[in-house]
Amino acid sequence: AIRESKLERGLIWVGANDGPFHVTRDGGKTWTNVTPKHLPPDGRVQNIEPSPHQAGKAYFAAYRYLLGDDQPYIYRTTDYGKTWTRLTTGQNGMPADYPTRVVREDPAREGLLYAGTQYGAFISFDDGAHWQPFQQNLPRTPVTDIKVVGSDLAISTMGRSFWVMDDVQPLRELSQQVASQPRHLFQPRDAYRTRYGGGFGLGSRDPAEPEYLRPGAIIDYYFAQPPSGEVKLEILDNQNNVIRAFSSEGPGAPSQMQQGMRAPVMVQAGSPRLDQAAGMHRFIWDLAHPGAWDAEPQRAGSGGPLAVPGSYRVRLSAADWSETKSFRVLMDPRIAQDGVTLADLEGQLGLSLKVRDALSEARMALPRVRDGKKTQPQNSEGWRRLDAIETQLATASANGIRYPQPMLIDQLAYLHRMITQSDQKVGRDGFERYDELRKQLDGLLQQISAAVNGGR
Repeated sequence: AIRESKLERGLIWVGANDGPFHVTRDGGKTWTNVTPKHLPPDGRVQNIEPSPHQAGKAYFAAYRYLLGDDQPYIYRTTDYGKTWTRLTTGQNGMPADYPTRVVREDPAREGLLYAGTQYGAFISFDDGAHWQPFQQNLPRTPVTDIKVVGSDLAISTMGRSFWVMDDVQPLRELSQQVASQPRHLFQPRDAYRTRYGGGFGLGSRDPAEPEYLRPGAIIDYYFAQPPSGEVKLEILDNQNNVIRAFSSEGPGAPSQMQQGMRAPVMVQAGSPRLDQAAGMHRFIWDLAHPGAWDAEPQRAGSGGPLAVPGSYRVRLSAADWSETKSFRVLMDPRIAQDGVTLADLEGQLGLSLKVRDALSEARMALPRVRDGKKTQPQNSEGWRRLDAIETQLATASANGIRYPQPMLIDQLAYLHRMITQSDQKVGRDGFERYDELRKQLDGLLQQISAAVNGGR
């Protein structure tokens, strides 16, 4: 194993397959044997980790299980190898018969260590003084390497593929003080505003496939005990307006919806429910505003327009406790290269919200019309007036017609899809079409009020 320091030019660490450990501080002109005196001979130095925080600090992991020795060997130096401390005693959290393959220090928090052994992963929050299992849902398998990329943790295994833990920011923030609190909202990382394909809901993913991380803002929180009453999570914009709200009393988890001969999709009825059980929880805001109202529960509130890049806050509340953290939504650099500006996205969002609200009004008006028809004798003047309004609102069923004329609700839904399906500057025709449909809707709403309220 060989690693070059990123902090000191010419500092290189080398560990051999049969145990010796050397260091050079002049780019390899001269070498010093700094092998720990208490390291048994003939072990394999499998991994070296120069500290990203101190030049003279480094770690290495070695194993000797091929020689019949299953002990874990992880060492640390803070003085360029003059002295070493063994971090795996067999009595500080890592079993005495777990051979070690890799150790890494978190680049953002000094002393936060990740270790891979022959039987899984371990973590230390105090620079190796104590270890605890970091297995989560990992299979019991040799962990051959670990990389921290940004705030994501990736590991490779022997025979069980690659695994990724998205956003380890809570681990970096975790401390005795945080752990002693009854509740805690962790600092979210900034989120890139990107689009994820797959249709409405959560996308057309086969339930048997891996659930990859969806784009959005990752929000982690902790409850030592389940809070009494409702838990609320609110997203606020830079004007302190609540643009999205979630609750522990929400509709619940995603469910499957069949699509005939096509593969089923996972859909979310409205907003997902917040978990309020004791322990750590992760919630992902999809960066979307609420979608339009729909009588179909599986579609209600879905498909809302994306928030624009900028500063936001997340507020978590439970009983008489509340905590707020700030984060940013960042523009997708790919659309910036295509010439799309923040002003374009703001204009798109403004029109999208107007169309969404009009679509909600039109959809909510339809049940009023149909309920009103039920109170009228069929073919009476009042019934015919409401029937004519219904015909203008809702597209008629096919009944042998291959392509029935789309009416107002479908026209609004189509306009909403067209202006929100990609990041773009909306053309003048989009605004003009909205004005036409809004005028038509206002006229129908007046007719509905007159008919339903007895003005006939």
